[in-house]
Amino acid sequence: WHQCFSMSMSMLTSSAARQASIAPTSQVLRRGGARSPLVGLRRSKAQRSRRSGSTVVAPTAIFTALKKVFGKDPPEPPAGTPADANLFKAAAVALALPTLPSLIFTRPMLDALNLSNSEPGAFDSLVDIAHFGNLFGTDCLTLIALTSLVVLAGAAENGDLDDDTCQSLAAALVLYAGTNTLAIVAAVVYPASPSPSLAAAAVVVLAAAPAAVASASAIVKYGGGWEVAVERGVDDIKSVAALRDQSEQGGKLELYYKLSFWTTIFVGGAFAFNPLSPLAIINEPYPSAQLLQRAFGLGAVFMLAPAQFVLVNAARQGRMGEDIFKKLNLSIAVAIVGLDASTIYGAQQTLALNSDVEALQAASSGGIYNFVGALSVSFSILAVYLYQGLFAKDE
Repeated sequence: WHQCFSMSMSMLTSSAARQASIAPTSQVLRRGGARSPLVGLRRSKAQRSRRSGSTVVAPTAIFTALKKVFGKDPPEPPAGTPADANLFKAAAVALALPTLPSLIFTRPMLDALNLSNSEPGAFDSLVDIAHFGNLFGTDCLTLIALTSLVVLAGAAENGDLDDDTCQSLAAALVLYAGTNTLAIVAAVVYPASPSPSLAAAAVVVLAAAPAAVASASAIVKYGGGWEVAVERGVDDIKSVAALRDQSEQGGKLELYYKLSFWTTIFVGGAFAFNPLSPLAIINEPYPSAQLLQRAFGLGAVFMLAPAQFVLVNAARQGRMGEDIFKKLNLSIAVAIVGLDASTIYGAQQTLALNSDVEALQAASSGGIYNFVGALSVSFSILAVYLYQGLFAKDE
């Protein structure tokens, strides 16, 4: 036994010396390859090497010799840990605590924003209706962010945070949380009134910050860092801009999601970056009122649109039946239901206060045609997302 062991070690040492003389001692492995399922996903090194710029030290010479003897690849460390999963779960709780209750009880948040409000169903003015609708709509889009955090928590548990789908959602959450934080800070410091109270600003920042921190950590640790994230984003924009480029599996559904993405960008941008709302009956120049309008647009541009892009890739690869994409479809469908219900309810309450439709049309920035057109498009979009969330299958 002793002689066999000595001979084996001599062979390994000799092989290691030869390997060390011809092989580099480190190599750069790139993560984030093919978009793949989040449950039980295990990709090859070639698939993982497309985008990430993180550097991984290669095995030592002796380890390489052992690999040659036994013919096995060393296991890769998982792209996610229980600590990462807990961070995303905590972020989901932090975001849900202030936003979900305000879907039902809107008045405390409107009070904190120093905006006029009255009891829903017994509104005192058109301004109160507008404030209610903007806050409710903004909270509806938060459902997509919450779903994304739940998805990323599951990915962390399965070691799949380096997947492109996860990296896209993480980047979206950083943008969504960051822009909303900047928006409320700007509204607080802007020298006009009414503006949000410090308590309202604290609630928004504490709700958004954990999502940004958890997502940024995933990008840095498993996605190759911000340079790779920007590169990925540019590639994604180019991909979704190629409307005529559809895979055999994606077909018309892929084109539909691409068109939905651009519709969200333009409509959401009109709310986020335009002082006049496309649909509002009354436009107010005050910081708090502008904050609500723009927060809705920011949610559309930086949360809804990225989720739609993820679905573009899922359709292109024939993966719509996977759990992650069904969840995203359903979260978007629920958000659309909430937005449409709020819009119709607001219109009913508006007519109850002022039955002069012509006067309302003259006062609004979009007019009745924008209103009817927006609802018609929204209903058609809802049908697709609801079907895909409930009945989609892998191809």
